[in-house]
Amino acid sequence: MVPNPQRTMSTISEDIVLEEVDHILVSGTGNLDFSVSGENSYYTWWGAEDSDWDVSDVDRVENVEEDRIILYPEAEFFTCEIEADGEEENTGPVRCHCG
Repeated sequence: MVPNPQRTMSTISEDIVLEEVDHILVSGTGNLDFSVSGENSYYTWWGAEDSDWDVSDVDRVENVEEDRIILYPEAEFFTCEIEADGEEENTGPVRCHCG
């Protein structure tokens, strides 16, 4: 699946569990954008640069030389447990895994 740049963004501002995440966009500034299967918008978590996040069960990584990288799951989807205290400068934790 190729990320769709025309997608809108929904800001994550409180704790949430996202299921069926088919890829994650990661920026060098600590922001994470979660693509949920069947939805037309990304869920955006505005993290601090030193925020606590971990993605396991990664099958492949694209754009490793760019400011943003794309993580794809080993299985069909990731499940992501996300903690957020507000709209910006979140510190986590964020934990994503398959299964």
